[in-house]
Amino acid sequence: MKVVVIGINHAGTSAIRTLLSMNPQAEVVAFDRNNNISFLGCGIALSVSGVVKNPQDLFYSNPEELKSMGAKIHMNTDVVSVDRNKKIVVVKDLETGATREESYDKLIYAAGSWPVNLNFKNQDLENIEVCKLYQHALKLIDQANDPNIKKIAVVGSGYIGVELVEAFAEKGKEVALIDVLDRPLGNYFDSELTGQLTEAMQKHGVKVHMGEKVQEFLPDASGKKVAKIVTDKSTIDADLVILCIGFKPNTELLADLNKVANGALIINEKAQTSDPNIFAIGDCAAIQEASSKQHRNVALATNAVKTGIVAAAQICGIETVQLKNIAGTNALCVFGLKYASTGLSEESAKRFGLKVKSCYYKDNDRPEWMNTVQKVEIKIVFEEDTFRLVGAQILSHGDSNHTEWIFALGLAIQQGLNLFEVAFTDVYFLPHLNKPFNFVLSSILKSIGMKYIK
Repeated sequence: MKVVVIGINHAGTSAIRTLLSMNPQAEVVAFDRNNNISFLGCGIALSVSGVVKNPQDLFYSNPEELKSMGAKIHMNTDVVSVDRNKKIVVVKDLETGATREESYDKLIYAAGSWPVNLNFKNQDLENIEVCKLYQHALKLIDQANDPNIKKIAVVGSGYIGVELVEAFAEKGKEVALIDVLDRPLGNYFDSELTGQLTEAMQKHGVKVHMGEKVQEFLPDASGKKVAKIVTDKSTIDADLVILCIGFKPNTELLADLNKVANGALIINEKAQTSDPNIFAIGDCAAIQEASSKQHRNVALATNAVKTGIVAAAQICGIETVQLKNIAGTNALCVFGLKYASTGLSEESAKRFGLKVKSCYYKDNDRPEWMNTVQKVEIKIVFEEDTFRLVGAQILSHGDSNHTEWIFALGLAIQQGLNLFEVAFTDVYFLPHLNKPFNFVLSSILKSIGMKYIK
């Protein structure tokens, strides 16, 4: 069987490694338009701030490794079309311009995503950047170390945007954060937990412009470089602008397959698209999301690796390896705050039509008689009628880290557990580490009206 792989970043690398580990004799041909693979974009902000000294350390594989396993790897090669009837892809060598055809028995589509482009006026000015690839990381590192670049504006307050805000603030830059949302991380966390982040950023000198819509960029005296951002409410000076607005799945090559609203390819538990011979994995795929019970495009490296494993296992005939749903578990550590979330926020759940209630709870992590304690906050979201858990958010303060509770809550969401079932999770109590009624159990007790926990 011949397998063609389109895209060789996290999802593609995972699929190739898994497939050839299970079946070293498999014929695997892979294409990628980039010149590198497996770059951990989550480390870009850490490279900008200087925590990661060498961005080369953020690669965990390379074309040579995959070739040594038996794959035929073609870098700097773009796939320009897919003929599903003939089972042929047409590829173009970006160095020579030559095109050719490649046949397949099974196709693994891992084309990923690309930063959303809203085509702001004067967006082609110099020093207006996006953030995704290794090449972007190198440029941002140089700009962070450029003494002539003093004022940074980040457009978009999702995970990448907030991490870059912290990184440039640590480099001593004047930083502004701009978003149409009314608060940072607004798509992932509810207001009870995001206020602390706004306060922390402001304490570090960040100018927070929430609820503002970018309209255009203005050039400097040379007419070449960006100098200002004009929003519907203010004008902000900027020597460097980084657009972190979001990502759009690269699925144009498979225009006639079933997709969700943003273009991501709908896949089943076997990672198959509506064409059973084509598997979609990674950022271009829409997986069944456990909380909403709808297919959603949740672009996380963890989901990319999982779907890659599933696709490879299915092609190798191991049908028991499946991904029935996801919870969208993620985390962020910025400005001394440790965040984690899984499932849907209360706002998101309501947008999906779920009838939900929620409970916000704040407590010390250990018994007060242990003398030193840290604050921990949690918000849980659950269905009003069934008490099914559909979302959880944790904020851990200080030196302690309690965000790893999110793993258990993510699993509970994937398994469709209700609050009563979660409450009886078999956990330990140790005064050094937690309370007899820890913050998760206490939030559940509060949710169901049991008020004897202070």
